[in-house]
Formats: sequence, C-alpha cells, structure tokens
Amino acid sequence: MKAAFIGGGSLRLLPIFRGIFQQTPEVFQDGEIRLIDLKQDRAEAVAKMVAACPEYQNVKCKIVSTSDLDKGLEGVDVLYLTMAAVREPTESQAEFLGLKYGYLSSDQLSINGAFLSLRLGGFILSLAKKLETLSPNALMLIFPNPVAVYSCMVNRFTKIKALGICGGFGNHRWDLTRLCFGKDEHDRNWNVVAAGVNHLSFILRGEYKGEDLYGSLFPRLLTDSWKVMDVQGEGDLKDMLEDAIIQLYNMYRKYNTMIFSTEFDGMAHVSVRGQELYQRRIERRAIGFDPEKKRLESIAAIEKRFADFIELSKDPSQVDWNGKDAGKINCGKNTTDISIPILKALAGFEKMRIVASRPNYGAVAGLPENASVEYTMDIFKDTITPVENQYIPSPFRGLITSLSEFQTLNAEALATRDPKLFAAALDAYPNHQFTKNRKEFFAKMFDIYTDIDPIWRNALDWIL
Repeated sequence: MKAAFIGGGSLRLLPIFRGIFQQTPEVFQDGEIRLIDLKQDRAEAVAKMVAACPEYQNVKCKIVSTSDLDKGLEGVDVLYLTMAAVREPTESQAEFLGLKYGYLSSDQLSINGAFLSLRLGGFILSLAKKLETLSPNALMLIFPNPVAVYSCMVNRFTKIKALGICGGFGNHRWDLTRLCFGKDEHDRNWNVVAAGVNHLSFILRGEYKGEDLYGSLFPRLLTDSWKVMDVQGEGDLKDMLEDAIIQLYNMYRKYNTMIFSTEFDGMAHVSVRGQELYQRRIERRAIGFDPEKKRLESIAAIEKRFADFIELSKDPSQVDWNGKDAGKINCGKNTTDISIPILKALAGFEKMRIVASRPNYGAVAGLPENASVEYTMDIFKDTITPVENQYIPSPFRGLITSLSEFQTLNAEALATRDPKLFAAALDAYPNHQFTKNRKEFFAKMFDIYTDIDPIWRNALDWIL
C-alpha cells in the first residue's frame, strides 16, 4: 500500500505508525509512506523516528518526506489528513463569546466548528480535486474537525471517496468499560452499531464477548444500585467525564439507548449538567485572559514541542521505546486508532467494521440521501457497505436532524463558496434558533475570525 499523509510532520503520527506496524504489519509490507508537509524539518524528523522505532523491523517499507503535493499524491491508495485549524487566541475568544451568548463552543458540533471549517474547507476541496487526477481511486481519511462537514463536501462535490474519522471509535471502548465494569481502561471486546452525527451518535445494538448489550448485559449491570466509578484525573475534566458516564446511565434507564462516545460538545446538547460543567471550565479560563500573551504562549509551546522532537530525531538511539518513553505522547504507541482497521480492510486482508462520517446514502432511516451523518459501515478493499437497520432513537430525532442539516449546509457552502448557504447553515443550528441576539453573536464571530476570506462575512446579509 502507498499512503500519503498531509501534515506529515504531525507529532501524532509516530505513535499511530508504531501501532499499525505492530497490529497489521502486512499493510505496508513493500509499500510506501509519504509524509507531505511544508515544514520539511518536521516531516523529516517524523520519517527518521518512524524508521528507528522497533516495530519498523516488521515492515521496512519506503518512507519519504516532501513538500511537493503533486509528487506526494500521485499513485497513492490512501490520503490521510491530519492538519489543525485551531489557533490561539481565536479559539479561546470564540469560547468566551459563546459563553456570553449561551452557545456551546468546540471544533466540531458547534457554531465555532462551522467557522473553523472556513479555514481548511477550500484547501481540502482542492486536495480532493488533485486526487481526481493523480489518484482517482484513493480513499481520503479526514481527521481534522469538523470531519463530518469535510467528508460530506468531498464525497458530494468530487469523485473521491472520503471518510471523516474520529477518536470516538476508540473512546466508546473506554466509556463502556468505565460505565459497566468501573475500570478506567480500553477494551477491544465491545462491538456496537451506532448512528447519528459525529460527537452525538447513539448505540443501536451490539454485544460484548457474545453477550447482547440491550437484551442482557446492560439490564444485568446498570441496575438501581449502579454507582459511577472514581475517574482518574482532576478538576473540571474529571468532573465532566464522570458526568458523561452518569448521563450514559441515565439515558439508558430513561430511553433504553446510549450515546456512542462522550465528546463533551455532543453530550452538552443533551445534558444540562454537562453544559454547566463545560461553561464553568470556560469561565475559569476567561479570568485575566490576555489575547496577545495567549497567542505568544501557544506559538512558543508548539515550537518547543517540535524543536524537542526534531532534536530527539537526530539520535533516536536515546529513545527507550518500550520503557520510560513508551507512554510519551510523541514517542508512544497507539494501537487503538481507527486508521488501523481501515488500512487493514483497504489492503484486502480482512473485512472491518467501523463508525465514521460520510453522506447518508440511505444508511440511516429518516434522513436525506445527501445528509452529513455518522454511521456504522463495513469496509473491504474499495467497498464501503452500511450496516442494515440504522436509525435515530426517540426522542432525539429532531435534534439530530437539525444538527445534520446544519453540517450538510455547511459542507454545501464550502463546496460552492456561497455565503448565502453559510447563512442557512448558521440558521439551521438548533441552539437559540431565530432568537433576538443570534445575529449579533454571528457578527462578533466574524470579528474574531479575521483571517478567513472576507467573502464569508456577506453571510450576515442573509441571516434571518
């Protein structure tokens, strides 16, 4: 397999490669990894560290780094995007503004997520159009948020197949283990079917080691005597995670359904307590906030992480790969990333079942054909087959339909560069829909996102 990685200097890639080389070394046997990045020193550092990690001996594939898009994309089977649109102080300022007007803020299922999409949307669309010529059969794997918007855009407005992939595929195996067994660990034995929108999908059915979830396991374990475990961590994040687990329990007991993965921006749409905890965290961050200081601190922290990694790459022999350095975020090993089953399936070694974002195409009952949704699908070679009987549980159909429409219109606006459609997307967002101060909030969001194309501000002329 030949795979290209845009953002090839990303520090999250080395752990993923280590996981792939250990779990499915056959995928890259005699293949090629292309690390594409304008910052070549970063991509070269990743290439050196990948070639030096012990798992590379299982593969010994070709690894190259380049800043030439055409050269990097030609003849690949997979294109993996791992770029970041989030920047400071914009991110914090958008959160504070959202708090003032009563809006959730995140990089995905929020108004802020829509504004973030204006930074990367055009570039991602141009990549897909390049693939149409250079690698027309390639699958695009999109990791930067909002993944659901980008995957909808690429699939509908180019000939390239794309999947919006998310950490939620691995997160639910932590969430369910905490909920049912009181253990703070990842368990691969959970096998579920889920549908909804990214960050707010619902487990429709599934099993754990052969035991049916809704028919047996949940009724047996989630009884009146259930108590939430003491989650590791501290402060607001600990409280938010414990509340998320409690909400999973409450949702099961009340509606006989459960959220697929407890990302906070999704949970907060259905949990008052979750909103309160989310807001409390932002309020604390707002105290004494200095935008310029935050910007400089953020840049310095990013530069230091990369500088340290580049320095380490000069002599990888000093890394204790399976000892003290094994758990480090930059040098560790990620065996739970969703890319592992996807690549194994694409290479034709085994049919794999995943949950990812793409247009509906009839997979989820009651939603439009072209709607941006997340659902369960089986992948094998070049075939993507939705699992049968997927739907949105009551009473969440109206909420999910609105959130899906919001992201679908966002994708259409990006593809057509139409501010009127972007206004329609903002109008479709269900929180505080058509309220008095919403247009004022949107205008101030444009004031924060001064780096985006000025054409998008014309959306304010069309806000209802």
